Amino acid sequence: MKKKTTVQSVNEHSTPPAEETKIQEHEVPGLMTLSDSILSGAVVEYRKAGYSFARHLHTNIEIYRILSGECYMDIQSETIHCTAGEFIMLLPDVVHSFYLNDTSDCEFQHIHFNPEMFSTIVLEDEGVFPITLMHAILFSAQFYYRMESDPVIDEHLQKLITLYASSNSLFSAANINVALMNLMLYILDHTEADHGFSEPQLQNSYVAYTLNYIREHFTQKIRQEDIALQLHISVRYLSKIFKNYMGVTLSNYINIYRINRSIELMQNTSLTLTEIALQVGFKDSQHYSKVFMNVINATPSHYRKAILK
Repeated sequence: MKKKTTVQSVNEHSTPPAEETKIQEHEVPGLMTLSDSILSGAVVEYRKAGYSFARHLHTNIEIYRILSGECYMDIQSETIHCTAGEFIMLLPDVVHSFYLNDTSDCEFQHIHFNPEMFSTIVLEDEGVFPITLMHAILFSAQFYYRMESDPVIDEHLQKLITLYASSNSLFSAANINVALMNLMLYILDHTEADHGFSEPQLQNSYVAYTLNYIREHFTQKIRQEDIALQLHISVRYLSKIFKNYMGVTLSNYINIYRINRSIELMQNTSLTLTEIALQVGFKDSQHYSKVFMNVINATPSHYRKAILK
């Protein structure tokens, strides 16, 4: 059994002593079998000029491969103009919208999947906390991946569309999941993530631990001091590396994470908005409504009506 870390005085970015081992309180989620399908959509879509899909967020990873025409996406506070040949992958918990101008139609491959399974696949175990495939996807790019598609990516995407269309075939879920894993690893291999730190393995594990902590504690009050104490680093250093990796402050990420979980409850339960607010970690419905408006640019009640139409 691995030893438990002990509390020590905190420096700006001190590392755990050599005799101490990995943090034990938060483990990588349990195994998921390949028979659990994670793909929720894989189709070719055609949209007419003037089409728009309003500002929203979700827990899925969303892929666009532009086949013809052009489109625009507002991602967080950035607007990108996408044209034929481009591959765009939007990460979970990222506010975005999709729209076309008044002069150009757009045809694109559109793929949605739940990446939860990737949290069970450990890629590296050298720091204070294991780095899973999900962690690597989240902090190797900020908010989205964007690149020119190539024959390898195109082959993966077409395979997913074909498998999705014949989802009743033998082992189709396993084939889909393996194809998605291969695509993610290929994207990571072709992405250079330089966060500017001297010990990237260590900083990777700090951010991985923080993401897991938020996932496990978002229904409760989260204190950055508690996370930093477990990692034996200062709050200031934790805030610095998290913002550098994720593109948003730690407090903003926690708020966005909670808002996204509240949207899931809006869609899947009959809980009142007050009950939802409390279940996802907000102290009251007023604070929840204020944060929701800041993130989504709509009130919770208006958004709930829109998504349940």
